[in-house]
Amino acid sequence: MMKVAIMELGTNQIKLSIVRIEEGKYFEVEKEYSENVGIEQHLQENSELIKTVKIKECINILQMYKQIAIANGVSKYHCVASANLTAAKNYVSFLEEINADLDLEFKLLTEEEEINILYTAVVNTIDIAKGLIISVSTSSTRVVYYCRRVILNSATIPMGAANFTNLEEFNQLLKNAGEAFQQIDPEIPVIGSSEIFTGFARLSRKKTKYPFDMDHNYNSDKNHFQEILTFLQGLDVERGAKLKGITANGVGYLMNGMSIALAVMEYTNLNKIVINRNGRNIGIAHRLTMQEDERPINDVCLNSVETILWANNLDLENAKYQYLLASTLYMQLKVLHKLPRVFTRILKTATLLYNLGSNINKQNFDKITYYAILNANLYGLSHKEIVMAAFVASCRNWDDFMLSEWVKYKDLMDEEDLMAVRKLAMIEAMANTINVRNQKIVKDISCDVLGDSVIIKLITETDMKKAKVDVDAAKTEIFQLRKLSKEFTRIYKKNVEIL
Repeated sequence: MMKVAIMELGTNQIKLSIVRIEEGKYFEVEKEYSENVGIEQHLQENSELIKTVKIKECINILQMYKQIAIANGVSKYHCVASANLTAAKNYVSFLEEINADLDLEFKLLTEEEEINILYTAVVNTIDIAKGLIISVSTSSTRVVYYCRRVILNSATIPMGAANFTNLEEFNQLLKNAGEAFQQIDPEIPVIGSSEIFTGFARLSRKKTKYPFDMDHNYNSDKNHFQEILTFLQGLDVERGAKLKGITANGVGYLMNGMSIALAVMEYTNLNKIVINRNGRNIGIAHRLTMQEDERPINDVCLNSVETILWANNLDLENAKYQYLLASTLYMQLKVLHKLPRVFTRILKTATLLYNLGSNINKQNFDKITYYAILNANLYGLSHKEIVMAAFVASCRNWDDFMLSEWVKYKDLMDEEDLMAVRKLAMIEAMANTINVRNQKIVKDISCDVLGDSVIIKLITETDMKKAKVDVDAAKTEIFQLRKLSKEFTRIYKKNVEIL
């Protein structure tokens, strides 16, 4: 395990990420810091030169970040400078002075590297097989089309939210760079990256009173995007005014960026929008973790769940065993619950993260787990699936707390979802009970549905062919499991017998 400081020098912000890495497996961003420096605006005001006063400001911020990194036990630095910095005539001497003063080496990224890092951050945190990534930064707009998790086309347009002039000029630049993007499938989603799209998502959620407070994987469409832009254009505020909790930059910056993004959507004739909140630091962290292996993660959801377990020092192998029991019950009881296979993702997440709250309270951790799942960096699941997983992991007793929480999501859920949560929660509770001794006694489960009854048999490691048979191998598990019989009957409308 090692700690890495990822430093990003951009034309608008300087960022520091403290990342804990288990090489070849997982990473966790422990801390993030960012500071607006406005190099892009400074360039426009000073004839494309970064003046000494701005260089000193950047060096002071980076020196502070280096001190923070040292205090956090960092063993390695990964320092990058945005490709957009080449807009400055003195960018080479600028980087040389920074490297000399900090005794670090900032690598200037190429446009291709910027695009690959952006793609890596998206494809490993959003479970979408093909899409069009749009990222609007201060001085450029990057468009990446990928299909079956492979980049097919990409383009960098030299106009962003800070140097935006007018739509006619941008559309001409887009036409020159992006003819290939007019041939893509109109049903694929736009995957909106950068502060422009997270700002839109926050405004959208406030305006629609969306119940779940999460930027990543928020879904919308082009018409609503236009509505929010129109709303911003109608505000009686200065363009430099900031919207608290929405964006670190001014209203004008957000409107410019949204106008650019909307122009790309019009040009490509795409309507669906999915928000990606993960930026360059996540793409870099993933590459540092996986080293030479640049292949996308196969199971985005499972990888994020395992990362959470690793980051919280929970027993991954025991959690996997418990999920094996839950998935076996899910398949054996399919004739009763009649839930589609897609619900296994919810069950997987809930079962694997069942003990997440135990780091705070070893005994009464149900409610803590509920909030922990809602606020975890869970990828590969829709917002609705995350909320359902939180309820499944913690609603063994459907008390007043759970009822009041469920009401909050009435616009996201329906009665069928409530029933699905209860069915899955019973399966998760049974799996946890079967694993009560954490000794992997039960090797398989057999469920027979006979009329109004269900017979559940726990199959242990006992070999019935041997002369000496331990018929009580699962006696403890059976005793505890029978305590769930009444609740099982209430949910599944069948009597149950445990053998």
